[in-house]
Amino acid sequence: MSIVYIIIAAIALCYIILIGLYNISWYRLKLLKTSLYLPKTKVSIILPVRNEANHILTCLDKMCQQQYPASLFEIIVVDDSSSDNTMELVNSFIKEHLQIKITVLELKLLNLSSKKQAIHEAIKITEGDLIITTDADCIMSEKWIGSIVALYEKEKPAMIVGPVCFYNEKNIFQKWQSLEFLSLIASGAASIRLGFPIMCNGANLAYEKKMYLNVGGFEENKNYSSGDDVFLMHQIKKKLNGKIVFLKSNDALVYTKAQDTLNAFINQRKRWVSKTKGYSNWFTIFVAILIFLYNFLLLAGFLGSFTNVLFLKITVLLFLFKCIIDFPLLWGITSFTRKKELMLFYLPLQIIYPVYIVFTSLLGSFAKFEWKGRIIKK
Repeated sequence: MSIVYIIIAAIALCYIILIGLYNISWYRLKLLKTSLYLPKTKVSIILPVRNEANHILTCLDKMCQQQYPASLFEIIVVDDSSSDNTMELVNSFIKEHLQIKITVLELKLLNLSSKKQAIHEAIKITEGDLIITTDADCIMSEKWIGSIVALYEKEKPAMIVGPVCFYNEKNIFQKWQSLEFLSLIASGAASIRLGFPIMCNGANLAYEKKMYLNVGGFEENKNYSSGDDVFLMHQIKKKLNGKIVFLKSNDALVYTKAQDTLNAFINQRKRWVSKTKGYSNWFTIFVAILIFLYNFLLLAGFLGSFTNVLFLKITVLLFLFKCIIDFPLLWGITSFTRKKELMLFYLPLQIIYPVYIVFTSLLGSFAKFEWKGRIIKK
């Protein structure tokens, strides 16, 4: 049994060191304050859509309210075979907002996953040097583009990862999602600050067009339905050692909504997990395995405590370690997004999290899932 205790101790130590480094990195990230200046960068915003009639007009309206010169940005809406009236709404919107260049593309032949194909086809016709991607169910402040470009023109990074958070959470389930999602955003930001980027979110992502072309776009990971964001980030880091930065700015926040049902939430997480088999970045793989193992130990220890009191003691100790080391990171990200009230759900989240991580990790690796009305098989 001594070897088992050594393994448990090693996993616990690695987890504490990792999250400790994340805490330090998050608090060392400087808050960018957007000031008045004359931007020069031409920006192309790519918006892939599929059956987004309930959200598309709000999203487009927010984009057209940007405090950024209309001559320096364009919007490309790529329709992925919508079966509702999404495109009718888009075309009507374009007629009423002629001051902004909005182009519509329709996907036909799919050589990549639909979202990757949407972005790839849009990039072919972009006029901007800087590509920004987001989703149709997102909203943003009028300083969104300006904050991204301010950092880009200051540091000239290959990729800028922007912050994303939920809004208008209506119940405990959605608030729990919100806090869990913020933990991912904070971990991703901290890993970027460390120089070992592991994750980003395509709902708020910017990168140089030339970098996308230089790494060959999404070709190497075209068989994965998800990962247009993370795979590209890994390729930019691996092939070009391009500079990747996190934009810690309230002006840059993009807001989206939590899932309404447990089934929708599980489907979303299975889709996210499904791409992990395509990871080749050693640090990303290490972190994924470490997080899984630590939470597996918590779950296994809890179940084993019914037969052995020693398992209970070990599990309680691991749980306390996790609660203590995770807290500063969650406090930091909720403070930044002005959602400190979510910390009321911190302890309940810590209790549920091991079950959730083990469950979704296994399902995402082996089970099929639904996305935008399509069944994706493993």
